Amino acid sequence: MYRSELSAARACPRAVRTAARLLGAVLALLAAAPSQAQGTYPSQPVTMLIGYPPGAIVDTVARQLSSVLGPMLGQTVVPENKGGAAGLVGANLASKARPDGHTILFTAYTSLQIAAATNQGLSFDPVNGLLPVASVGRPTTLLLVRADFPARTFEEFVALVKSRPGIYNFGTSGIGSPNHFALEHLNAAFGLKMTAVPYKGAAQMLTDMLGGRVQAIFSSSSLAAGHLQSGTVRALAIGSPDPSPAFPKLPVIARSGAPGFNASGALGVFAPPSTPPEVVERLNTAINAALGDPAVRSKLGEEGIILDVQSAAAFGKKYRGEAQDIAGFIQRHQLRIQ
Repeated sequence: MYRSELSAARACPRAVRTAARLLGAVLALLAAAPSQAQGTYPSQPVTMLIGYPPGAIVDTVARQLSSVLGPMLGQTVVPENKGGAAGLVGANLASKARPDGHTILFTAYTSLQIAAATNQGLSFDPVNGLLPVASVGRPTTLLLVRADFPARTFEEFVALVKSRPGIYNFGTSGIGSPNHFALEHLNAAFGLKMTAVPYKGAAQMLTDMLGGRVQAIFSSSSLAAGHLQSGTVRALAIGSPDPSPAFPKLPVIARSGAPGFNASGALGVFAPPSTPPEVVERLNTAINAALGDPAVRSKLGEEGIILDVQSAAAFGKKYRGEAQDIAGFIQRHQLRIQ
C-alpha cells in the first residue's frame, strides 16, 4: 500500500508537467487566434462608401481606385454613392459601420474638417469619429464663369463683383463644402458680397452656371475640360493652393491677395472608429500600392489630381492638424458657413 502511494506521488510531477505543457499550448493558440483572424482580412467584399454623388470628381477617383484596389486585397471593392450634405451623409454612415474594415469611406475630407469647426449639430464627430486610413491627393480647382461674363480676368472679376454687392450668385457643392468655405474666404479676403447657392453635386452646379442661375463656381479642371475646350466657360484663376502646369497663365488666388486660400477638397480614405490597427495598415499599404500603379497615376493625372501618398499615421496627424487650422481660420475671420 505504501509503495503504490509512493509511486503515485512520484508520478504526479510528470502529470503536472504534461498538463502545464498542454495548458501552454492552448494559451498560445488563443493568443494567436486574433492575429490569424486579422490575417484573413478581408474575408468578404469591401464596400467603399463615396461621400458625393455620381459625376463628381470624388466619385471618378474613387471608382478608379476601387477597380485596382480589389485585386490587391483579394476581394471585390464595391463603390456605393452616399452623397449629400457636402459629404456628411456618407461620413455619418461610415462612422457607425462595423469596425472590421469591410466598410470604408472615400470622400473629400475638407468638408468634414469644416463641419467639425462650425458645430453643425452632427450626430458624430467628423475629426475623432473616423479613422484616417490613406491620403489620396487634391484636384486642380478653377474659378469659372460663363464665356459671356463681363470680367475677363481675376482682377476684373474682383473689381466688378465688389462694385455690385449682393448681385452675383455663386454655386457651391452644398453648405459646408470646400468650395462654400472658399467662397466665404473669397468674400472676406476681397470685400465681396456674393450669395452662395448650394447644390448636391458639381455637375448640376456647372449646368446651372451655363443656364445663368449662378454666375460663378469653383470646379475641378476635369469636369470643366470639355466646356473650356468648347469655349462655353472661361477660367479666371486657380483655386488650388499651387500653380498648375496645365494652366500656366492663370493666377493662383492664394498668391493674389488671399494667403492660405484653398478651394479644392483633399481626397482620402477613412474607416469606422475602433477598426483594428492591423486592418488599417493593410488598407493603407494596398491603397498606396494602388496609387503607385502606372495606369492609375496616368488616369488621375488626366483628372488633374496631385497625389499625396502617406502612411496612415502621417495622414492622421495631417488630418487633425488641418482641422485645427481651419477652425482657427474660421474663428479669426468670423466666417459664417451656413
